[in-house]
Amino acid sequence: MEEFNLTLNNFLFNSGILGFYRIMEHVNKENLINISGNVLKVKKEALEHFEDDYIRTMLNTFVEQTRWYSIVSNKNYINNIDMNTNKEQLENQYKFVKKAIDSASYKSGYESIKNVSEVNPYELLQQYKDSDNDKKKEILIKIIEHLEKYKEVYCMKDIIYTKINCFWEGKAFLNRSANKNDIKEEYRKTFVEPAIKYLSNIKKSEYKCIECGNSISKSEADGMSWLCDVGVDMNRKKSGFWNFNEDALLCPICSLIYSCIPLGFYIIGSNGIFVNNNESLEELKRDNVKYDKDALVEQTSLESAYNRIVQRYVNKVTNMEYNRRLEHEPSNIQVVTRVGDKDNKHYVFNVISKDKLEVIKNTSKDFDILSKSNVYQEVLNNLLYGIKQYNLIGRLLRQDKDIKIVGNILNIELASMRGGKKMEEEVKDMVEAGESLRKKMYASGENLNKLRSYYYKLQGALKANNPIKFMQIFTMFYGSMGKPMPNSKAIIELMSNSEKFRLLGYAYVYGLGKLADKKGENENEE
Repeated sequence: MEEFNLTLNNFLFNSGILGFYRIMEHVNKENLINISGNVLKVKKEALEHFEDDYIRTMLNTFVEQTRWYSIVSNKNYINNIDMNTNKEQLENQYKFVKKAIDSASYKSGYESIKNVSEVNPYELLQQYKDSDNDKKKEILIKIIEHLEKYKEVYCMKDIIYTKINCFWEGKAFLNRSANKNDIKEEYRKTFVEPAIKYLSNIKKSEYKCIECGNSISKSEADGMSWLCDVGVDMNRKKSGFWNFNEDALLCPICSLIYSCIPLGFYIIGSNGIFVNNNESLEELKRDNVKYDKDALVEQTSLESAYNRIVQRYVNKVTNMEYNRRLEHEPSNIQVVTRVGDKDNKHYVFNVISKDKLEVIKNTSKDFDILSKSNVYQEVLNNLLYGIKQYNLIGRLLRQDKDIKIVGNILNIELASMRGGKKMEEEVKDMVEAGESLRKKMYASGENLNKLRSYYYKLQGALKANNPIKFMQIFTMFYGSMGKPMPNSKAIIELMSNSEKFRLLGYAYVYGLGKLADKKGENENEE
């Protein structure tokens, strides 16, 4: 077979295809691949020296996120340390380098090159301890130069144990029995050679690859237990398969593609994020962030990366001409987050639906204001996960904190309920009713402690989702103060419509509190 096809399928395979594409792109082998809708057509020559391509792309992609990079980047700084006045700075650098050199990953890395390396970094560490100050700097620089020379070993060790093993383990250079062997050679033997051999002689067989459907012999087939959190170890447990006949088998090509998963995710630290779009490979490429300057620049957390993804879709919808939007508006988006904590690795799946994107688009001004607060992420998550905003609103009101932004959160909740102009007017009426009462009481110098007690009692009724209690407190307060109750249809809706109760109730309480600062003294605040 001179050419093979990779077709978009599940999220994990799709991230592998994207990772494979990025390797081809990085090593200038794009002439050997061709995108056709949701299929990537690949010429067999693309797999020649693929182990080199894989390592080169990994190093280029992740180098700045490694401990190795932090060490070698300090070389000039160490050279310029004045040993007469700043010996402590050199000691700090030494401790940082020693911790890396003494790590299990760097020790196994050294084992793979010790027969060719003219320098033994462990001997140099010992010399450092026994040397005077003038010699210490020179020794530390020698160690760093050794790390620089064998970048492919030490830097890859960092990448293997902070990026790759978040997604797969137990094979190639992540096989415990092979972790002291040459990294490139282990990858070639495990993934590249079997794939090339398989393409040269595909035979009909009763076994089929679970991803591509091609025939595979039992000796060629690979299981999926090496894929973190998704595979079943078929040597130990076959009860999960019908009639104990395991069918979750991979051909060598699909195994190689799965090895590329880390390059399909956008990884920050040990966590990753991936937008799964099955519409086409072009869409998949566009929807997923890259590591170059024009993409997700300086995103330092999964939250910021997630927000950027959501905003990209909002902009995509907003910028489309109306007729084009009817035909090409994005469908629901599956966003997969990989949590890579050492003892708690798992995938988290979120779906950003079209209606949620529409809400974000229609309340973009409110989200802009909230982006400057510490509740932005919570509001966004509540919306995306279908959680009402009332617990957050109640917390802000009880704390008398950031009361102004409660109005923005109410606007977002109102938009998510799709109540239209009528409900907008009802919310506006309730806010104005609360503002009016507070203004009148401040203007007349009436008992403001009583107003504050009223303010918190209403919040208690709202927190308990109790409209009867709310209306008892509401009517008794106006009666005791000798004031007419607001004459509004919104009051009737509040009492009779359980769906609207908390929205309108919180709108009223927000109106009571929004004119005051933290001390409740400035009734003129806008």
